[in-house]
Amino acid sequence: MALPALVLCLALFAQDVLAGGDGAPAWTYTGQHGPVNWGSMFTTCAGKRQSPINIETGNVKTEYWKPFTLKNFDQPPTSMRVKNNGHSAVVEIDAPAAPRVTQGGLKGEYIFAQFHFHWGGDSSLGSEHTIDGVRYPMELHMVHYKGSYGSLANAVSKGDGLAVLGVMLEVSETDNPALTPLVSTLTNITESGMFANVAASYPLRAFLPNNLEKFYRYEGSLTTPTCNEVVTWTVFANAIPVSEKQLHDFRSLHDDDLDTLVNNYRPLQPLAGRKLYARNRYAPRRVIACTKN
Repeated sequence: MALPALVLCLALFAQDVLAGGDGAPAWTYTGQHGPVNWGSMFTTCAGKRQSPINIETGNVKTEYWKPFTLKNFDQPPTSMRVKNNGHSAVVEIDAPAAPRVTQGGLKGEYIFAQFHFHWGGDSSLGSEHTIDGVRYPMELHMVHYKGSYGSLANAVSKGDGLAVLGVMLEVSETDNPALTPLVSTLTNITESGMFANVAASYPLRAFLPNNLEKFYRYEGSLTTPTCNEVVTWTVFANAIPVSEKQLHDFRSLHDDDLDTLVNNYRPLQPLAGRKLYARNRYAPRRVIACTKN
C-alpha cells in the first residue's frame, strides 16, 4: 500500500465493490428501482442493521474511547480525482502512504478507500443521517476498510469490515477552500461515468471537522445497495462549511438517466434495538477502596 499505483487501484476497486459490482441490478433513488424496493431487489437491504438512522442525542449511551489516531491524513495526496458514478460524486486519491485511522473506539486499523457526498435539491435536505430530526444540506462519507482483512473485497463480507466517518455540511456565506478545487471540477463531469483530475489536492484532514472528539457511533450498513451490514459508523457532531454556490455546482450533475442528480440520500431506517453511543472524552474515575488498619 506504499506505492501511489496501489492506492489508485484500491480507489477504483472501491467504487466497484461498494456499488455492488457490474452484475448487480440497476438501482435509483426514485421510481420502481428506488429505496422502497431495494429490499426486494437486494435481500441485504431488508436487514435489521440498516443505515442511515436518526441520531437521538437524548437516547445515547456514553463510552470513553481514546481520541482518533489519523495516520497520513495531514499529508496532501500526490493526485486526486472525482468521478460522477451516477449516484454521487466520488473522490479518489493517490498517496505515497495510504491514510489510516485507529482508536476512537474502533477495533483495529482501517485503511482509506474513498469519500463521496450526498446532497439535496435544496438546502433544507440532503444528508442521510439526521441529528435529533435535523437534516443537513449535505453529508460526506469517508470510507475505510479493516486492514487485517487484506482487501476491500474481503472486508465487505465481514461484520466489522468497514468504518465510515460521516461528516455533516452546513451552509456558509463563504466557500469552503478545501472544497473549491473539487467543486470547480464538477463542470467537467456532469454526466454519469465521467471523471476528472482535481487541480489542487488538499489532505483528507481538510474534509473533517476541527473537533473530532464529539461523535456518535452505531453498527450499521452501507446506505446504497447492496446495503451490506458491515459498517461501524462514526457521525461527527460538528459540521464543516459549504456555500450555496458550491452546493449549486453539485446539483448540476446528472444521473444514469440524464436527470438532475439530487436527493441522493436513503430514507431513515429503524434503529431496531441497536445501541447508539456517544463518546465521553473523560476516562472513568478509578475507585480506590480504603480499609482501616
